[in-house]
Amino acid sequence: MRNIMVLLALLSGLALAVLGGPTFNNLVIGATQEPSNLFPWEGAADTKENVMALFNIGLTFFDSNGHLMPGLATEVPTPDNGRVKVIYDANGDFVRQEVHWTLRDDAYWSDGVPITTDDVTFTFEVQRTPEIPVTTRSFSDLIEEIRVLGLKDFVIVYKAPNLFYANIAGAIGLARFYDIAPAHIWGPIYRQVMIQVKAEPGKAADIISGQLLGAPAATGVDPTKVIGSGAFKFVEWRINQFIRFARRTDFFLAPPGRAEEYVQEIIVRFIVNQPTLISALLAGEIDASDDIALAGQDPAILRQQYRLGTVFVDPSGFIEKLNFNLFASCKAAADLLLGDKRTRQAIIMAIDREDLAETVYPGAIVSNSFVVRGDVGFTENLNPWPYNPPGAKALLAELGWADLDGDGVLERLTEDGRAVKFELHWVSTTASFRVRTGEVLQEFLADVGIRLVVENLPGSVVFSTEYLNHGSECTWRGIVEYAEGGGTGEAPADPLSNELWAFDYLKAPLSQVSENIPLPENGFGGTNIMGWNSPQFDQLRADALREFDTERRAAIVAEMQKVYNVELPTVPLYERTDCIAVRTGLVNYRRGTPVARTQFWNPWEWGWEQNGARSVR
Repeated sequence: MRNIMVLLALLSGLALAVLGGPTFNNLVIGATQEPSNLFPWEGAADTKENVMALFNIGLTFFDSNGHLMPGLATEVPTPDNGRVKVIYDANGDFVRQEVHWTLRDDAYWSDGVPITTDDVTFTFEVQRTPEIPVTTRSFSDLIEEIRVLGLKDFVIVYKAPNLFYANIAGAIGLARFYDIAPAHIWGPIYRQVMIQVKAEPGKAADIISGQLLGAPAATGVDPTKVIGSGAFKFVEWRINQFIRFARRTDFFLAPPGRAEEYVQEIIVRFIVNQPTLISALLAGEIDASDDIALAGQDPAILRQQYRLGTVFVDPSGFIEKLNFNLFASCKAAADLLLGDKRTRQAIIMAIDREDLAETVYPGAIVSNSFVVRGDVGFTENLNPWPYNPPGAKALLAELGWADLDGDGVLERLTEDGRAVKFELHWVSTTASFRVRTGEVLQEFLADVGIRLVVENLPGSVVFSTEYLNHGSECTWRGIVEYAEGGGTGEAPADPLSNELWAFDYLKAPLSQVSENIPLPENGFGGTNIMGWNSPQFDQLRADALREFDTERRAAIVAEMQKVYNVELPTVPLYERTDCIAVRTGLVNYRRGTPVARTQFWNPWEWGWEQNGARSVR
């Protein structure tokens, strides 16, 4: 019986692979990573953002030209239309910022329930609940209150400046993914969970993980519970196989023409092995790739091979980097002196990053900053940290490392008399270019006496809160490698910048517990997974976030980069490009600018020319 079920599952996957494209007016997208869940407040993976975009939309969205457009809102608030007010006192000091939003009358959840301010206030309630593993509270912490003016009208009052009060990706401050979550779905689940958490606080993490992150609304076990605000509605999710969505007929941003002229069904197939995914692409079993599936591939070679369509290459706005575990509580990391900046400086000098980028990611540009090119304050005036093995060895010797037993691996004696070998754990996803990166890094670091222990895990594991945000408990004990988006034009409020702060110097007085370093005290929320604490950096960030003048803000961001470039809480490897394959006839499947963050920004406009769909760009 088991063999029959396995065969049926394989045949089902094969059927999905074959029944795609213009003939059936659906779209099969290939992805090498899979979301860990569909919980709106938690997660950092780009793959999850892509999938969530298929059945959700924010108050605003960026079009392919980088223009901010109204989504769930009737219009984008600006000072010119009177929806944004910045209030100063008699001395000219900032007092508060008020942003007035109005929800569309024709905005409904995918189950037909109207989207109202009840959803807004509920989303914010969850966002600010300390026990919930919210990925980032960078912007929600700026909110003083939400004034409800009616079923469709509300004002967000910020107690500190929010320069990006209308931008997607959490800048509005309500939720990590697409701003607003359905209160009628998540409300009963959340309230029951919080009752249990208060009754058994010692079991809070297990209760939240099992009953909130593991709820049918997050896992898709019950499709009627997975409700969204976007162009498509959730149909089913077969873990490790595919996730499927169907077009909504009541979505308010329907493109011109008849709805049947556009893609009616979207299937995202999860093919972890990149060569297998490429084979499926070349054979026509999938119609397009997401922005991760072809990472590290040479676009020139793909263009020669891909006869069924076109390969696009765009700036990604993402920096691939090595994140260090700096938690003193993780003994395996502390023994290697990862918390000493000289260790991190030695590691960056031990790596020929130019050679690495050329080898694993053709077209990438080596980075020395946490700010992407073209962003506010980006500066070339930084130490380029050239390949320098002798310099790396000298720094390591200064720290007390030496090859004591002649096996080529450095050792040192700890203060308590233990002999510690420099065996550094590195973990990343199973993407082909990262597998190759691990191999290359092993060679470079071995030359200076560091043995790199390589581990590749599925993206759903690496990017889960349970793994990534628990570095203080040594879930990862050395380096974790991934890429983060810079959010072009948003420094220092972009995701990369927001990974680096520890304490919020916009607040007075400061909290005794960092709100951005994941710790048991804050429910392991926050994006500073390294545990880096730099008061100088945090003060500069706060100064920059108070500065509405772009030129003055850029100067402060330049100073932030200088601090980062010396301290190196992360080692920047290179700025990535996005390589995306699109089958001939598929229209509007391209983001066109790093600001849009994902080519999934406009699924309601995707269609096939053979079915009469027209390009509306």
